[in-house]
Amino acid sequence: MKIIQVVGYKNSGKTTLASQIIGILASKGLRVASLKHHGHGGLPLGFENTDSEKHKQAGAIIAGVEGEGVLQLSADTWDVDQMTAIYRWVGTDVLVIEGYKQFSFPKVVLINETDDLSILQRVDNVTAIVTSITLNKAFTDSYLVFYRNALAPFYEWISRTYVKK
Repeated sequence: MKIIQVVGYKNSGKTTLASQIIGILASKGLRVASLKHHGHGGLPLGFENTDSEKHKQAGAIIAGVEGEGVLQLSADTWDVDQMTAIYRWVGTDVLVIEGYKQFSFPKVVLINETDDLSILQRVDNVTAIVTSITLNKAFTDSYLVFYRNALAPFYEWISRTYVKK
């Protein structure tokens, strides 16, 4: 299973770009899955005051509930290996991860303004930058850079990099 992360600061366009990547790869016949970090604080909607949460509080190491094709799993903690193992187990070709800056998978970093460049000091394994601003030669020499106003080359790169050969 190949993995690509889309990271950036809040409201940088992560979900839009991740959705586009998913669409491109799925259109090539790949089994694409996604994992999004809920970075807004608190539990994702639908987890508080549920029977499955009561099971977890009673001592279950993982509590799950399924309905209408939605499976929610709750545990005290999830590590990256556990989460990615679930995706491998269901036969995923490419996993698109949105967020989780601390993970060390190949990353596409979104840069919308000069202040956003600080993210490059906080993350590793940057394979590409998608930006709305003009970057100087130091960045274009160090990173693969794509511009938001002309994403066709980025989509071609995604296809070449993540479609099985």
